[in-house]
Amino acid sequence: MKKKYADLHCHPHSRAFHWMRHTKNEQRADKYHPWNIVLSNFKKQEKGKRAFSYSQCDPVKLWNGEAKLVFASLYPFEKGFYKGGEIDQSKLIRILDVLATSGLGLLNPLKWFQAIFAFATGAPTILKIARAFLQSLLMRMPIRRIKHFISSDYDYYEELVLERDFLLSKSGHDTRNEIYIPGIKRLFKSPSKLRKKYPESLDATGRYIVCKDHSEVKSTLDNDQIAMVLTIEGMHALGTDVSLDKVEDRIMEIKQWPVPVFFMTFAHHFNNFLGGHAHSFPDALRILSDQTDGMNGGMLPEGEKAIKLLLGLNENLNQDPSLGRRILVDLKHTSALSRQWYYEKVVAPCLGKEDTIPVILSHVGYSGWQTLDEAIAYAGQENDHELNDGFYPWNINACGEDVMWAAKTGGLVGICFDQRILGDKKDKVKSIDLIWKNLKAMVDAILENGELNNEQKSKCWSYFTLGTDFEGYIDPTQDYGNSLLFDDFEKDLYEKVHTLKEIDGAKYHLADDNDVEKAVRGICFDNAYHFLERNF
Repeated sequence: MKKKYADLHCHPHSRAFHWMRHTKNEQRADKYHPWNIVLSNFKKQEKGKRAFSYSQCDPVKLWNGEAKLVFASLYPFEKGFYKGGEIDQSKLIRILDVLATSGLGLLNPLKWFQAIFAFATGAPTILKIARAFLQSLLMRMPIRRIKHFISSDYDYYEELVLERDFLLSKSGHDTRNEIYIPGIKRLFKSPSKLRKKYPESLDATGRYIVCKDHSEVKSTLDNDQIAMVLTIEGMHALGTDVSLDKVEDRIMEIKQWPVPVFFMTFAHHFNNFLGGHAHSFPDALRILSDQTDGMNGGMLPEGEKAIKLLLGLNENLNQDPSLGRRILVDLKHTSALSRQWYYEKVVAPCLGKEDTIPVILSHVGYSGWQTLDEAIAYAGQENDHELNDGFYPWNINACGEDVMWAAKTGGLVGICFDQRILGDKKDKVKSIDLIWKNLKAMVDAILENGELNNEQKSKCWSYFTLGTDFEGYIDPTQDYGNSLLFDDFEKDLYEKVHTLKEIDGAKYHLADDNDVEKAVRGICFDNAYHFLERNF
């Protein structure tokens, strides 16, 4: 029997959506769908480089990689990516310094794009087209899309609904994929030859179903099809940049969608005017985009109301059927200060009322901090150069206190496959060692926490799953750069857990090889499946 894999956070449809939006294909149902696979740069894919120019988890890769339980995240691109901060003398000096001190800086197009962007930032309207062109080159995003993102016509909520409909367009349909070849390449590349040359990436006939509840997830998996569960990344998707007046109405509208949203990631990279987002951009990207407004801040009154409404809670934190079905809250990208509010003011009081709200951290690494207070205190010092005992110490990552709340509530933590988030920027650490270091540290945080009981600690492996962030333009761990490589990951993870059993099996609740297999299978699939069984 083939092993199945789960991914708590990825965007399997997004590359096709962005490449075919605003084209003639948008008017053709036979072409405008997620199974129309955008041709990848296979050299970059094979090397596991940053995923600007290749797909990591489109439906073909999911199907052929046996990734059969997929939490598909809808994400309207944020306008902040295309509104850089104002250039000042200190930034200019930094840019020139980077170019001068980097060994091949003068020959590296990325360095020049960063420098040119800094000058274009905050410039008059006449430079918008030039800026869009440069973003297109850097992100391998069609320039027509970026022009739309910076236009006055771009509306987050409208885009969210269009993206949802794009994903739903092939739900429940057996489909053989097509191959979308962008631009001039289609004149000299043959789809049939590409299928034969890259069958794992470009040839599959399959079916995915965007599921309504756990029973549909089960039947879909029993039929060996891809079960997708809908999620949304970022409350900005409700149009909070324009007005907060429609937030409550749109939450209630989403609760009436024909296919339910299982969880919503509260924050993302920029101010959503509801609560603080965690610092996420390294220095190089900060030159292009300014995310400081609202960064690392606390929860705002409007955000408090929105979270209660998502969870179906009234002002007294009691469940209210009139507020519709519960949409869980994912805390990835939420600032440590706002997470602290959520635990203290929502999760803990509800737990006292026997209403357990599972904590979700959909795609994180470990920060090395034990408490949120430590993460909050360090937030103003976050930089590209310091690690905390080998961990990436920014408050975008989970600390021991976050993991404790996940365990206490039967929640779920997705292990991100972005090497920077895991504490490595230049492929210096072997992929499995990098992931294992973060995973084991979080397991240790559970076992060493005085607030958790023995039963909760005995389930220490059950709170984790894969949360790759594939198709999120990440720089992946080299050995597991796309969903075709999940089987390799599982074999490597088994070796790590098995070695741990030999060294200290009693402490880690690994009595024998069956326990090792259960822990590894849980992380790769079972934990996510059982989480849905309890909550969907």
